[in-house]
Amino acid sequence: MAVQDLAPLLVQPEPRVVEGTVLPRTTVPAPRASLADRLADTAVNARRALEVTIHRLRYRPATRRVAKMAVLLPAHNEESDIEACLDSLVTQTRTPDLIVVIADNCTDDTVKIARRYRGIKVIETSGNTDAKVGALATGYAEFLAGGAFDVMVSMDADVVLDPDCLADLEAELLKTPSAAAVSAKYHFAEGQGGWFNRQLVRAQKMDFTQFQVRANERARRTTIVGGQCSAFRFAAVDEVTRRHRRAAPWTNETATEDAQLGLELQEIGWTTVMSATARAQVGAMPTVRALSGQRAKWNAGLIALMTSTPLSKRTLPFWLQHIGLGLNVFMRLAFVALLAASVSTHQFVWSWWWITPTALAALYQLKMAHLSPHRRGADYLFAALWLPGELWLWFSGWNTAKSWVTHLLGTRRDLWAAQAAAEAGKRTGGGAGALLGTIVGSVVVSSVGAWYWLTQASVEFQRVVLTVGWRSLAFLTIVASALLVIKLLRPTRGLTA
Repeated sequence: MAVQDLAPLLVQPEPRVVEGTVLPRTTVPAPRASLADRLADTAVNARRALEVTIHRLRYRPATRRVAKMAVLLPAHNEESDIEACLDSLVTQTRTPDLIVVIADNCTDDTVKIARRYRGIKVIETSGNTDAKVGALATGYAEFLAGGAFDVMVSMDADVVLDPDCLADLEAELLKTPSAAAVSAKYHFAEGQGGWFNRQLVRAQKMDFTQFQVRANERARRTTIVGGQCSAFRFAAVDEVTRRHRRAAPWTNETATEDAQLGLELQEIGWTTVMSATARAQVGAMPTVRALSGQRAKWNAGLIALMTSTPLSKRTLPFWLQHIGLGLNVFMRLAFVALLAASVSTHQFVWSWWWITPTALAALYQLKMAHLSPHRRGADYLFAALWLPGELWLWFSGWNTAKSWVTHLLGTRRDLWAAQAAAEAGKRTGGGAGALLGTIVGSVVVSSVGAWYWLTQASVEFQRVVLTVGWRSLAFLTIVASALLVIKLLRPTRGLTA
């Protein structure tokens, strides 16, 4: 039989529809679990929740431990500046875990102002004879010696931090395992008061910019850990403290405790750097007397450090800086002496080539003005005029020479007290006496030299002195000019204002 013949037999019959009534759906209640079953289910669920919790804890993503930061703020009669300083501290994007104001022998309202701030600890020293070092040591021993903090910031009470300063210092310190300290980059507010005061502040701004440029040329590595505002890795300063068996990282054996601490950190393998981004506004010296007192303290401390420490790659920059300054002053003195000697014997012949060093110096000062933070048109004018920068060099040379003479004579002074007195406008006797002695000595030497040159020296002697002198000065000037050209053309490696 063919398949086609079987087809009718394979067709399914239609279902029969039977009319009837619709029965309601009935719900059969589930049997109630016994107490034992319910306890068993609860135990199973609790066990599963515990297993999930343990799993999540075991395989949770790694979390970074938040470092604890403490700020030490020594202050001696800072009622005019400490409010702005503390305002900048409490409004940081990275709030410190502890702020300690160490009021050091204060006789003004410094303590009263500091106590207005909630959460800031204020302690007072009594009879401290070690100035800033003693105040820092007091705060360190009281709050940090136990190792409860990871980052220690020391700063002056006349410093105003940029909002991100502490966050930048901490981030750079933690991301650089070899760094023991990171210093902020410093800038000055526009000078207040008269015209001369503004120019004095502008000169200090240029000087600090040059320091930052030199640090930038060494990959931002510095020997001096700026005492104005620096962040320290506690493990590093604690190592220095234990190594030298001191109560605190700083020592009162030098007037430049920041440079001393920087050297000691580097001696045990740590590095100290200048921050790329953290900025702080520091107080400029408002008068020549105050500036002279500050620089005398700095120079005396560095000279003592240089002469008591073996020559190394860490102290070499200090020596080169002093030698370079000395050569610059010597070249100018030699130029004035040779010019006077040549004119007096009618042997002087002017050459426009002598303008080259002056032009190069003005260009270099313009570069520094351009790199200065918060620069203004007056900064460019200050640099282009050349003379202000020249006067600053003479002032630096005189101050450094005075410090060397004081050191070689073995004279000891309380340089902290001298600087504080100078800042307060008080006379200390050292600066005026040294200036008067310099003027009298210069007049005597010039008079004796002129008398001998015009009345006793032979024509042949004059010819030899002028020939050798001008040629030697020309050689030194060419070398100095070549070095200045290198500085002008050298890239600043990302140094920004």
